[in-house]
Amino acid sequence: MAEKHPDPDAQDEAAAHAGDQHLKRRFGLVSVIAFGFTTMNSWVAFASGVAVPLSCGGGPGLIYGLIAAAVVMVVINTGFAELASAFPSAGGQYHIVYKTFPPSSRRPAAFFTGWVSVIYITAAAASCNFFVASSVLDLVALWDAGYTPQPWHTYLVHVLLCVVAFLAASRFPSASRPPADVVFGDLRNESGWPDGWAVVVGITGCLWAYSGVDAATHVSEEVDNPSRNVPVAIAVTMALGVVTSTVPILEVYNQALGSKAATTVWAVYYMAMFYDIVINLFVFGGRTIWSLARDGGVPYSRALVRLDAGASPVSATAVVLVLQVALGVLYVASTAAYSSFINLTLFALNITVALPQAALLFRGRHILPERAFSLGRAGYVVNAAATAFVAFFSVAFCFPPNKAITDPVSFLERVPELWLLYLEQLRRFSEPQ
Repeated sequence: MAEKHPDPDAQDEAAAHAGDQHLKRRFGLVSVIAFGFTTMNSWVAFASGVAVPLSCGGGPGLIYGLIAAAVVMVVINTGFAELASAFPSAGGQYHIVYKTFPPSSRRPAAFFTGWVSVIYITAAAASCNFFVASSVLDLVALWDAGYTPQPWHTYLVHVLLCVVAFLAASRFPSASRPPADVVFGDLRNESGWPDGWAVVVGITGCLWAYSGVDAATHVSEEVDNPSRNVPVAIAVTMALGVVTSTVPILEVYNQALGSKAATTVWAVYYMAMFYDIVINLFVFGGRTIWSLARDGGVPYSRALVRLDAGASPVSATAVVLVLQVALGVLYVASTAAYSSFINLTLFALNITVALPQAALLFRGRHILPERAFSLGRAGYVVNAAATAFVAFFSVAFCFPPNKAITDPVSFLERVPELWLLYLEQLRRFSEPQ
């Protein structure tokens, strides 16, 4: 049976799917695209993790890994964009999981997904913010040879940056050019893994360039005509991310920063881009927690569901700040444990966007309501490929970039117990609104 599509000027989809409307409409199509794009910031994210594909394959690992990662994430997020069109909600993935899973398991599945989303946002914000904090201190050390940054120095800068991000979110030189055969054909595997698996591990490093594409879904209740505009924002964000992800490569091979001043300018630029990501994560992290609180999925839900005079979830956003301050203590106490938690970021994100697509394969796509963006007959292929990709790379994420790393704390599978925090809230968790 042919799938129906609503008129773009039809009723308010978010209100229909997500219950009573509380958040203000503050995003148009262009602004939600900008929000998604600046959250992904693919060229900056890729530059921060460029060492992994380089160590696992050299120039070819970098170039072809980025292309492969783009294909994987385009498939995954195409299926997710359709689901975001069908079920627009500030809760994002956990709301979609509730709507797509069988009645017998939808409540625990949605609760699990909601908390995995919180973990993903917390880890992502900490990763970006600690990068900015450490970069600030590295610049100080660059200009002052007598200064040596200490972990607790980084923590204090991290806390300061988090406070500023919370306030913002609440208010709403010469170098030789390598020959082409080195860049595109000289596979250099220094990871210790066999060549084939090294390529796979290298691709996982490239996947970071396209994380954060779900940002638009978490402001669905503040977007005009979300059934159309949110999937458009996801598609445009992904397209811009693919195009701009090559910028760090161009910089690596075409620029040489031969002076302190040039290094400082470039570092400040990167810090500004990363800090923009941090602020955006505070924005949609607060909305995710607010949505969970609305459904009784977090402790002190009655307090966290309150909005301020400007219809902004300040109390819920404050939880993001508290989580960042707490996670910073882990950074000071154990860098290895902190790194293990940060490694959950992309792993957790992909799990949340793949679960509802897997559910469609078992229950059938007929359960989807009318929506502005539909994959039609291609939907099963996209959903199956997305599920397979996430299952495969979830295993790959459990491997460190270098085989020589033997510290068990550095392996992802050693920290799944973090997902069990506040499980007692499950009995209070109600149907997503």
